[in-house]
Amino acid sequence: MRVMISGGGTGGHIYPALSIAEALKCEYPGAEILYVGAANGMEHRLAAEAGYDFLPVSVAGLASKNPFKVLAVLVKNALGVAEAKRAIKKFKPDLAVGTGGYACGPLLLAAEELGIPTLLHEQNAVMGKTNRILSGKVSRLCLTFPIKDLPEKAAARAVLTGLPVRKAILQAERAAGRQALGLDMTKPVLLLTGGSQGARHLNQALAALWRELLAKNVQIVHICGEKLFNETAQMAQEHGLPYQRPKEGEIPQAKGGFLLLPYLSHMEYAMSACDVVVARAGASFLAELSAIGRAAVLVPYPYAAGNHQAYNAAAFRDAGAALVIDDAALSAAALRGALQKTLFDIQLNQTMAQASAALGHRDAAAKILAAAREIIG
Repeated sequence: MRVMISGGGTGGHIYPALSIAEALKCEYPGAEILYVGAANGMEHRLAAEAGYDFLPVSVAGLASKNPFKVLAVLVKNALGVAEAKRAIKKFKPDLAVGTGGYACGPLLLAAEELGIPTLLHEQNAVMGKTNRILSGKVSRLCLTFPIKDLPEKAAARAVLTGLPVRKAILQAERAAGRQALGLDMTKPVLLLTGGSQGARHLNQALAALWRELLAKNVQIVHICGEKLFNETAQMAQEHGLPYQRPKEGEIPQAKGGFLLLPYLSHMEYAMSACDVVVARAGASFLAELSAIGRAAVLVPYPYAAGNHQAYNAAAFRDAGAALVIDDAALSAAALRGALQKTLFDIQLNQTMAQASAALGHRDAAAKILAAAREIIG
C-alpha cells in the first residue's frame, strides 16, 4: 500500500490527515505514506514530527480579488499540479487522500488526471472553497456532517463517515480522568477550552463566574491558551485562585476544585472528567466531544473561513447536543444562563450528552478505510 496524503493551512485540516495516515499504518503496517503540502506550512513540521516523509509543492490560496494576484495564484497552483504529477509518477501511489485547505488541491487534481483513486475528507458542516472545487472530481467524498447543498456529482460519491478521533480520547474514562487531575468524583466538572490559541472572550466570561460556580460546588478546569495565560492568571490572582504552568509531561492537579492552565497535553483527562464543555466549534474538537458524549455550550469563532464554525455549532444545537451563544452576545450573564440549563438541570444534561453521543462516529477511521478500499478495488 502506497498512499499520498495532503491537507494544510490549519490544524483542522492537518490533524485529520495525520489520523487517517495513522489508521492506514495500523491497517497496513507496511504502508508507505508520503505527505504533500506547502513547504512553509504547518503541515511540513507536523508531518515530520509524526514520522512521515514530506514533499513540498507550489501552492497558494486565493485571498485577493486583484487580477494580477489572482493570476499569480493560478500560475503557482498550476506549477504545483505539475510538480505533483511528477511525484505521482515516481512514487506510484495506490491512493491519494486530501483533507482540505488549498494545500491539497494540486495533489488531488494531479492524481485525478492520472487516474489514481482519490479520497477527499470534509471536516465541517459547510464546504471550504478548495473542497467544493474538488468534491465533484474525487472518487469518494467522506463527510463529517450531512451537507444538504452538495453538487450533484459530489452527492453521488459522498459517504457519511465522521471525523477520526485519537485513540486516547476514545479510550478515556470519567473516573480515570478525574483521578488524574485531582478532581472530586461526586461534584460536577465544567471544562472551558478555547483551543490551542485560546479565546479571550470565553476566558473573560467564565472568569467572572469562577467564584460563583465554585460556591455551588462546581469544579472548574479552565484551559485558557498559552498566549492568554498571563492575563488570565492575573485575573485568577485577583480572585485569590491558583493557576499552574505544568512542566513538560507533568499532569497538573486541581486545588480546591479549580484548575487554570495554558494547555493540557493529556486532553483526554479533561474531556472525560467533565460534565459540560464550553468551547469554540472547530470540527476536530466537536468530533472528540461527540465521541465521548458530553453536553456543551458552544461559542463559534466569528471569523472562521466561510463561517464554518457557526454551521458546525448549529448541527449540534439542532440535534439537542449543545446550546449556542453568538460571540457578540457572549457575556457572564449569557454564560450563566446557559450553564444553569446544561450544568444544573441533571435531566437536560443527560439528554444533551446522549444527543452528543448519537452524533459521534467512534468508528470514523474504519469507515474512511472502508471507503478507501472500495475505490482502490
